[in-house]
Amino acid sequence: MAFSPAFLVTAVASLATLTSPPQATLTTMIGPTAVLGRLLVPGHGVSIAETSKVWTGDDPNKPTSKFQVRGVLGFGVGRPIAGEVTRVAAGGKRFTFRVVGDVTYGSGGVWSEMLPAGKTWARSSSLRLKPYQLSEQSVDIFEPATLHRVLTTRRTATPGQIVRGVLTTRYSGVVTTKSLCAVSLACREAFGKSDVRVSWWIWLNGRGQIARLFTKWVRPKDSAGGVLGGGAEANTYYSGWGSRVVVKIPPAHQVAKVG
Repeated sequence: MAFSPAFLVTAVASLATLTSPPQATLTTMIGPTAVLGRLLVPGHGVSIAETSKVWTGDDPNKPTSKFQVRGVLGFGVGRPIAGEVTRVAAGGKRFTFRVVGDVTYGSGGVWSEMLPAGKTWARSSSLRLKPYQLSEQSVDIFEPATLHRVLTTRRTATPGQIVRGVLTTRYSGVVTTKSLCAVSLACREAFGKSDVRVSWWIWLNGRGQIARLFTKWVRPKDSAGGVLGGGAEANTYYSGWGSRVVVKIPPAHQVAKVG
C-alpha cells in the first residue's frame, strides 16, 4: 500500500523472520506472552494484513460490513501507541486512518469529502480510534495478559503449518468474553457485559511470534431478549515483528478539523 510522504515507515525485516528454526511445542518454547512483551518496545512495530466481516442475523454469507486492512502498528513501552492502515470496504471505498497517541487522522471516503481544498487529513471529535482498533480483530493480542488468557484455553496443536512461507504450529480453542474481559480492556470496550464464545486459531512460528490469528464469534438470535443475533470473524497475518516503525503526526498545514 502507498503511504503519504509524511508517513515514515522503515521496515527492516531480518533474515531470521523469513526462515524459522525447527518447531517447538508451546510448552517447551519461550512463552509467546514473554516473546510479545519483548517485542513491544518503542520505535519498533509490526505489519498487518487482514480481512474481516460482520453480519447481523443467521447468515454469515450476507455481511453488513466487510473490510480488507493493510498497514503497520508502532509500539511504545508494552503496547501499540501509533499506526496507520488503509481499509478497503466491500464496495471498493478506501479509508486511511493514522493514529498517533490519542489523536486520529482520517483520509478518504467521507473524511476527504469534508476537507477544504488543499487539505489531506481530517480530525474530528467523532473520529477517535485507539491503535489496536486499527485492526478489526475481536481479540487484542497486543495485551500480553489477553494473549496468555487465550492460550490457556487451547484445545489442539497442529505442527507443520506453513503461513506465507514460514513454518508454524497452529493452536486453537474457545474463550468466553466473560473470561477474556476479566483481563482485557479492549474486550470490555467491545463486548461490555455480553458473554459470547470466541473461537480462535493462532499460528506461532518457532520464535513464539504470532504469524496469523483467526477469530470468530456468533451471538444467537434471541427474540424474547430483543437480540438480533449475528457475529464477526477476522483473519489477520502479522509480519516484520520488531521492524523499525515510525508513525509521524501529519504536518499542520495538511490537517483540517471537521464535523
